[in-house]
Amino acid sequence: GKYKLAPGALFDIKLQKGQLTAQLTGQQRFAIYAESQTKFFYKVVDAQITFVKNKRGKVTALVLHQLGLDQTAKKIE
Repeated sequence: GKYKLAPGALFDIKLQKGQLTAQLTGQQRFAIYAESQTKFFYKVVDAQITFVKNKRGKVTALVLHQLGLDQTAKKIE
């Protein structure tokens, strides 16, 4: 799905050949690896992604954890 981090900055999360990948606008697509059902990490940079679910179990946002910051991106697609 697509997640809006900031104006003009979208995360595109895709499952490609069994591997979850993430791409931020203007950057390369990288594989992300599961730490749990909702927590994933990059091997190429020191960053993690946590998917946020609502009470029904549907993903509504992701949180990027990088450089000591937690940035929330709402799901738009």
